[in-house]
Amino acid sequence: MGCGNIGSRHLQALVKLPYPLDITIIDPNENSQTLAKSRLDEVDFNKSEFNFSWSDSISNLEPSDLVILATPSPNRVDLIKELLEAGNRRFLVEKMVCQSEYEYDQLLSMVKSFNAKLWVNATRRYFSSYNKLKKKFQNFKAIHMVVNAGNMGLGSNAIHFIDLFSWFTEDTNIILNGDYLFDKIQPNKRGNEFVEFAGTIIGQNKNNSKMIMNFLPLNDYPLTVSFFGKDLTLIVDESNEKIYDLNNPKNELTFQNEFQSTLTTKIVNDIFSNDNCNLPTLEESSSAHKELFRIFNNHIHKLTNERRTICPIT
Repeated sequence: MGCGNIGSRHLQALVKLPYPLDITIIDPNENSQTLAKSRLDEVDFNKSEFNFSWSDSISNLEPSDLVILATPSPNRVDLIKELLEAGNRRFLVEKMVCQSEYEYDQLLSMVKSFNAKLWVNATRRYFSSYNKLKKKFQNFKAIHMVVNAGNMGLGSNAIHFIDLFSWFTEDTNIILNGDYLFDKIQPNKRGNEFVEFAGTIIGQNKNNSKMIMNFLPLNDYPLTVSFFGKDLTLIVDESNEKIYDLNNPKNELTFQNEFQSTLTTKIVNDIFSNDNCNLPTLEESSSAHKELFRIFNNHIHKLTNERRTICPIT
């Protein structure tokens, strides 16, 4: 559901699966449907193996083996509730899953009561390069991780790196500090009802691992993710697809970015084969989401004196 920029990439990945599928694409926006159809034309696949249905509404929708939700975060809880009541039981959902701690708890309760499964699309767990790096740090008691990025949206993208940190440290419970966010609310390209942030977030989990995220309002600033452990320091330059081993500079390593149009193929194949995948579950992503809601709403209150329950990020 939702076949705009990200949704259309999910669609490109689905047609790369090695078995036939019935795929229903739902989006009330004609431009999004046009985009999705044009991106399907970019992919070489056996069209006779796939049956496509296009709709602008979920009314009378038959239950599916998997629902991929790439809709905006507002009202998503009501949408998932309607889909659960219609018999759907497996969901792959874009971040942010919703916009408040209250909504998140509603989702947790609904998914449990319907005995459903929901995975959050924090995709770096599926990057081959990060899987190799994780093995290098698996015996460390604690690691530090530092993310430096430019104008890519801290509110929208922090969840990806918090999940990467949680996955590397095998601890999904994290405490965040947003005291060092910049004292200016940033515009959000997705609309005036959303905002963005820049600055620094600090995180820590119970095994004393720490992370720092620095998002600067600068264009063309390279995205790097650095990992520090005892006697091992690796810097991942995602923008230039390189990895630097500071303990062994002659050790030349490469990093490969992987995109939704191929990652979803792996994710969905895992779900269909094993009824599970490597993405975080709704429960596993709970701490990261709730901490982001908390620090961003506190920051808005600090700057505007406005108390919010809904966090206006997407």
